Amino acid sequence: MREKELEKEVLALKAKLNETEAQLRDRDKILRVILEDTMTGFWDWSIQENIEYLCPTFKKMFGYADDEMPNHPDSWQKIVHPDDLPLVFEALNKHIESKGELPYSSEVRYYHKDGTIVWVYCKGKVIEWDAAGKPLRMVGCHINITPLKNALNKVLEHQEELKIKNKELEHFAYIASHNLNEPIRTIDSFVEIIKEEYHNPEDKNLSTYFSFIHDASLRMQGMISNLLDYSRLGKNRNFYNADTNQIIKDVIMDLNGLIRKTDTVISIPELPKMDCLPSEIRLVFQNLIANGIKFQTIDSKPKITISWKNKFNFYEFCVEDNGIGIPNDKLKDIFQIFTRLHNFSKYEGQGIGLAFCKKIIEIHEGKIWVESSLNKGSRFYFTISKTLKASLN
Repeated sequence: MREKELEKEVLALKAKLNETEAQLRDRDKILRVILEDTMTGFWDWSIQENIEYLCPTFKKMFGYADDEMPNHPDSWQKIVHPDDLPLVFEALNKHIESKGELPYSSEVRYYHKDGTIVWVYCKGKVIEWDAAGKPLRMVGCHINITPLKNALNKVLEHQEELKIKNKELEHFAYIASHNLNEPIRTIDSFVEIIKEEYHNPEDKNLSTYFSFIHDASLRMQGMISNLLDYSRLGKNRNFYNADTNQIIKDVIMDLNGLIRKTDTVISIPELPKMDCLPSEIRLVFQNLIANGIKFQTIDSKPKITISWKNKFNFYEFCVEDNGIGIPNDKLKDIFQIFTRLHNFSKYEGQGIGLAFCKKIIEIHEGKIWVESSLNKGSRFYFTISKTLKASLN
């Protein structure tokens, strides 16, 4: 009687086991269908038997039909780039030795059936271990990242080309500034010689013409010098953690004569410390403050207000003035190099200061813009990224 009961229990356990195994097979089948439908190369490796299921999508990734590639680890090992295979085993051994604590993942080159390279991101995990701690089963997937790698390589190639072009541009700017300055100085020198040899106090027009030529040559020399300085901006990108308060103090010291002469009032709050190129940021504040003082009506006393906001991933600064303002249709133009809205007789300058500001802010991964109304002043905003890394030097 007891034997019959035990037999029934055994049969029930076998039936339950068969049902469980069937459920597991169904789950595996569902998982494989999902992975194959998402174009992910799924694999399932029985380590002790050294048998590895490679799904059809895995094989198709490398140009093979399902029946052309045996379900065995040798199949994929034969088509891995020989330089990358040791890296695969190194990552695999670290994963196993750490009992799965160190994740298994790698970026590997495979050879396609047609001989081309296929870049693959591989990720896997041992999911079964025996009593002795040896791996029994590992599963994982391969994702074709060739388009991503190709796009990244194009970006890197483009960056390298830009570096070369920038070096060529800097060299050209240096040569051009030297070569252009020489004939300008020659013209100016001969004007002085002619002026002395043919000096005629009664001919006022001649003196005026000479003055125009001399002033024009000086402006041209200034423009060439500014162009050279502009091309060199950002050449040294060693960012440092700097105190913006000190930067503003240095700017005010530099502009002290102009500030006192014009009775300028400057309002400054406590400013942040940030990673930046201090000398370049100093140039930004100096240009914006100096412009706020310079572009005023005759009977106005300049008033400059500096403010800032601590945003999520950047600092936002504002330099506000009570000057003559900027027409709406010129708000974007003013950041272009050598753009002037007024003639030299009314307001001096080469029209390059705001172009300097724009380039400096872009080097700091930020943006600069302005809000303004005629005769109601301007508000110049700019941002500085918080992701800039200070140099360890």
